Amino acid sequence: MPRKNVKKRERAISRAMGKRGKKQNPALEAWENASHVREKKKKAGRVYASDDARDSRAVISGTFSYSGRGFGFVTPDEGFGTEDVFIPPRETGGAMTGDRVSVSLKRAGTDGPEGEVLSVEHVNRSIIGTLHLGRGWATVTPDARRFGVEIAVPVKDAELAGAKDGWKVEVIPSEEPFFTRNHGRDFTAPADMPRCDTVGRIAAAFGNGLTKEANYAAILASTGIRTEFPESVLAYADEAAREEIVLTPDRVDLRDRVIFTIDGAGAKDLDDAISLEKTADGWVLGVHIADVSHYVRPDSPAEVEARLRGTSVYFTDKVVPMLPESLSNGACSLNAGEDKYALTAEMTLDREGCRRDTRIYKSIIRSRVRGVYTEVNDLFEHGEDSPFAEKYREVLPTLFEMKTLYAILAERAKARGVLALEDAEAVILLDDEGRPSDIVRAERGDGEKLIEQFMLEANMGVAETLLSLGLPGLYRIHEKPDREKVAAFAAFVSALGISARGITPAGPEKREPTPRELLLKFGAILDDAEARGMKPTVSQVLLRSMMKAKYQSVCAPHFGLAAEKYCHFTSPIRRYPDLFVHSVITAALEKTGLDHLGGDVTVPGHPAAYFEDAAYERGLTSSDCELRALEAERGIEDLYMTLYMADRIGEEFDVTVTSVTKNGMFVSTDKLVEGFVPASAFPVAKTDEERMTLTVGRRVYTLGSRLCVKLTEADVSARRIMFAPVLG
Repeated sequence: MPRKNVKKRERAISRAMGKRGKKQNPALEAWENASHVREKKKKAGRVYASDDARDSRAVISGTFSYSGRGFGFVTPDEGFGTEDVFIPPRETGGAMTGDRVSVSLKRAGTDGPEGEVLSVEHVNRSIIGTLHLGRGWATVTPDARRFGVEIAVPVKDAELAGAKDGWKVEVIPSEEPFFTRNHGRDFTAPADMPRCDTVGRIAAAFGNGLTKEANYAAILASTGIRTEFPESVLAYADEAAREEIVLTPDRVDLRDRVIFTIDGAGAKDLDDAISLEKTADGWVLGVHIADVSHYVRPDSPAEVEARLRGTSVYFTDKVVPMLPESLSNGACSLNAGEDKYALTAEMTLDREGCRRDTRIYKSIIRSRVRGVYTEVNDLFEHGEDSPFAEKYREVLPTLFEMKTLYAILAERAKARGVLALEDAEAVILLDDEGRPSDIVRAERGDGEKLIEQFMLEANMGVAETLLSLGLPGLYRIHEKPDREKVAAFAAFVSALGISARGITPAGPEKREPTPRELLLKFGAILDDAEARGMKPTVSQVLLRSMMKAKYQSVCAPHFGLAAEKYCHFTSPIRRYPDLFVHSVITAALEKTGLDHLGGDVTVPGHPAAYFEDAAYERGLTSSDCELRALEAERGIEDLYMTLYMADRIGEEFDVTVTSVTKNGMFVSTDKLVEGFVPASAFPVAKTDEERMTLTVGRRVYTLGSRLCVKLTEADVSARRIMFAPVLG
């Protein structure tokens, strides 16, 4: 079969992959695909495998993605280059999207490398999709378009499950542990049956695909979110939660200190509280975190379940917690006026806000007030004239001193190069029946930013302490962006008229910018974009250029935060890596008898050896759980947005162009609802993926362009929103 040209290949990647199986913002995915086209044209003939595999039959490993049209691509693992490897139809080895494969590289041409799949490690045990029934046949179309397959299922399965045409169902492989593409091998297709690439059996039916309930259940099943706690976990949590709070010799009594929480109005799992003392040389900032490790001991039923969940998952209408409510909303939550166990990270800061020392110790605290972001923001704006001044009377002086320190820390962060990306977040409001009634933009004021800055200080201080004492940990790392993505971003902003000088190798020796130089240049680009009214678009594209942050047992810098050492410590009720770090600290304190960690203290022996052995695996599983939760949260958000738009067919909206593809434009309403305007909806339209433009006569639409559209489709089952331009 003749090779596909580069543009066709990239479009296939866009349809088939969803970037290694993860849900993407389609606008940014389209931009990335177009930018890769430019880069691949520039680097024809470069080495495409590792330095140790330069011969024409080098073997690499990677992740397979099926195009839906016979051929596929493999994204190489780290160390084998960055170009996707084209796999012709007869050489895919029956691999499905997401499968792990080894590939023999055959050749590298101007369009990139081509290969043959040698071995496949299948990974897909079940697939969620929509059932289609015909005369004597039944098929399932996966909800995740990245699979690119149609699955044949027995009609009898649908009858036994009571499933009808258009229902959401779960399908498992037929007589095999994993799905493979085996067209024509295990079934005989009726003449009018759609072409199918694999066969399966219906394992569960969720209901009518047009209903919220069926789609909700399907999304949870497809992402593997655990929604029910085993009885053993609930029993363990209930017993632990009944423990009486008492002051013990190993805890510092901080109940007379001005300590309080600030959270969202609806939050029930309050895991962080703050305090601040002004000194002659600066401040002592206290970040007091719920001592979850006191209740959730290593290898206990609750700890094992927390490992499997990895994180709490926050949906539009509910929370799926990592820990049972008796702990997450009860014993561990730092409720105002109640004695609570905490782990305190106490940072000594000088007048410039530079962290000079971090001490970590067990404590017992009593929060003075249950702070709310909106109320605190009103206090910062109106002071004593705020209607909330009386509620916060006891903590008001401390609160305004905190604002002073926050401003100093924010300036230091900016000087380090910490990116201030603008990432708009939608808040979906529900009516009494649980249906979406409105969508508004989330607002972040100084209250939210203050807490964020204080938590960053604690997380950096704890990471430094763990490393200095030789204790194991889980570190949050964020690698410097890939050179090719940086180059593509530079080309993108240059096309907007924004200078990108300095973010790519320059000079006779082509010196790479240092991470700090790159961050500062990114910051300058964002400032320029803000002045031109383009910051939201540029922020989104820059965010997509970044590597994914992840957890690992070996400390490495966090690029986006400009931090050499960073871990998650401040949210152990809702994140497993934080609980892991707490457990390490607790083990070190208990086994050494030390009253604190940090300062001039040294830790004898290996008091946390158990965690050192477990850290590598926990980092992998925590990163995987985070991605799974993010996919579920986005899926539910898309569902509610489609439900919101379903009652508005025919209405007109002012929208902003967020991406241009071969077939049309992605646009976003002012309420952050994204949909697609097909090029065919215009009388005559010409699209240019590389330049991200759609031209209609003399009118050119590009990123950030405004236009009026009419809603033509809001398909709840597919979570797809379509618009048509209002011409005139």
